[in-house]
Amino acid sequence: MPQPRRVGRPKRPGRWTSAAGRIVMAAAFTGLLAGCGNQSGPTPPPTGGSTAPLPTASTTTPTPTATPIPTPQLVESITLVASIGEPKAWTPAGLTWIGIQSTAARIGAAAGLVQPVSNAELMADVEQAAQAHGAVVVTVGPAADAAVQAAAAAHPATQFLEIDVAVPDMSPPNVHGLVFDEAEAGYLAGYVAAKFATSGKVGMVGDTAADTSTSNYAGGLRSGALQAAPAAVVSVAYGGSPDLPDRGRTAAAGLVKAGNSVIVVMSSLTGIGASRQACSSQVRVVAVGTDAWQTVPDVQACLIVSVMKRYDVAVTGAITAVASGKTVAGLAMNDVADGGIALSDFHADRPAGFGSDLDALIATLRAGPPRPTPAPPTPSSAPSPSVKPSPK
Repeated sequence: MPQPRRVGRPKRPGRWTSAAGRIVMAAAFTGLLAGCGNQSGPTPPPTGGSTAPLPTASTTTPTPTATPIPTPQLVESITLVASIGEPKAWTPAGLTWIGIQSTAARIGAAAGLVQPVSNAELMADVEQAAQAHGAVVVTVGPAADAAVQAAAAAHPATQFLEIDVAVPDMSPPNVHGLVFDEAEAGYLAGYVAAKFATSGKVGMVGDTAADTSTSNYAGGLRSGALQAAPAAVVSVAYGGSPDLPDRGRTAAAGLVKAGNSVIVVMSSLTGIGASRQACSSQVRVVAVGTDAWQTVPDVQACLIVSVMKRYDVAVTGAITAVASGKTVAGLAMNDVADGGIALSDFHADRPAGFGSDLDALIATLRAGPPRPTPAPPTPSSAPSPSVKPSPK
């Protein structure tokens, strides 16, 4: 089945929509994996884009091969308006900025970084960046959406890229949301976690049951864990908010007490609290979103791997398309197949046979075969840090 990336304008994704709804169910996937050959490691993303090398560190990530930009060159300036403060390496804004700098140098465009300190300044900065001829304005996260929507209506010739935002369906045609297949990322995380879970139990700490990202990660996690170990038990606990690290600690402590030997954590403050609690309890961690080895270095001793959103790859692909005169979808999904979802280095010894199994899994995800859609999880009415086991 063709991958639905960058074609048309799909509905705004909720739980288990778009590419996120194609996560593999265990029974349907086994035969596909068996037919894949072994490789020495996860294959790099397809060529056709370019990203600047990430900062030197123990973690490496696949980087697409640079290719010359086609003519005519339609982008003259690329401005990142960062609403979260100064971008640091390995954060969403930092990775986005790396991708912008690399792409701007390759296509001969000017790259600019603006760091507003208030909502009023954010609005003004987006508006000012939009006034340049041949401009592309990039923002990260939903905080800038109102400013982008206003500026896009006033400047129809300017292209706006909102990273990690499912932009509203009625957005102006020059507004593009670059999103990531979180269910596919959750699938990889669950597969790895179940392979490393000595107790046969895998836990996850999410923000809230009603949060779309939490639901997508959790749904993929269940399918991935069952693919790796059909008898695995998956439990999800909630911190109740993305910005409560203490509640994340409480949720993780409950999962540890219940016997979960690997815990999957998100990149929110709640997830950071959960990862620290798991590590203090000597329980292994798999991170989703950003590379926890870099962003939460105090949990390096417990970290198995991170399943990353490659913000640099996503922004590079979109800017290259604009510069080439191609149409960019109103909602562009980034996943394993195009390098938008990728694994970091592993920081733990792998179980016997794990490497070849993982290679086959990634090869199958890249190929994008038909995959049945599991039913979305049913959220509880009152999210809490309590542990919610899933049936086998």
